[in-house]
Amino acid sequence: MSFSERELDDTGRLLRERCREGGMCDAIRAYLQNPLDHWMDALRCGEGLGRTDMAAFAVGMNRTLAIRDALLISIILDEEHCPREFLLDFASRPMLPRNARRLEKLLSESFHDAAAHPDMTRCSRGIGTLFDIIEAVPESYHVQPLAVIGYVLWWLGDDRAMLCAMRALAIDEGCSLAAIVCSAVHRHVGPAWIGETTGDTP
Repeated sequence: MSFSERELDDTGRLLRERCREGGMCDAIRAYLQNPLDHWMDALRCGEGLGRTDMAAFAVGMNRTLAIRDALLISIILDEEHCPREFLLDFASRPMLPRNARRLEKLLSESFHDAAAHPDMTRCSRGIGTLFDIIEAVPESYHVQPLAVIGYVLWWLGDDRAMLCAMRALAIDEGCSLAAIVCSAVHRHVGPAWIGETTGDTP
């Protein structure tokens, strides 16, 4: 199921063309509609992603960080708190004030609520699916999946968070999410449920 660099680059080029022709919002929404449905099913039921979906997410996360952030929040919060339609809307319109505010609110509330324990099974499935993508794509497409894995592991209080974040930074030192994870781990900052919360959400 492995992908060549050229194959994924071609997918990225096609996505850019669609964004130019139809506008970024509509293009991203159409691009992500079916893969996101399959992603959410994978988180709920543990089903693996197909080849087309894996390519869509590898390229999508590389193309726009809003897709990466939508996947991240979908792992740490269930569908009741973070429904598919919001994820799709955020991924396609991240700068819309109501979307940005809602994402920030969801993360902040989960971070500060000591009773907000993560769904370990959901998180494990999300991490596993991202590792499946990493194993199938060239190293240049590893950065954002590794950063998301690092963040989720940090959220779980798992010591492997720093390792994943550092692997992402070794490939791309400009990966801001991986840098945030490294900083949070170094400062012993974590979500309230593990008793390390200090300050604001990283």
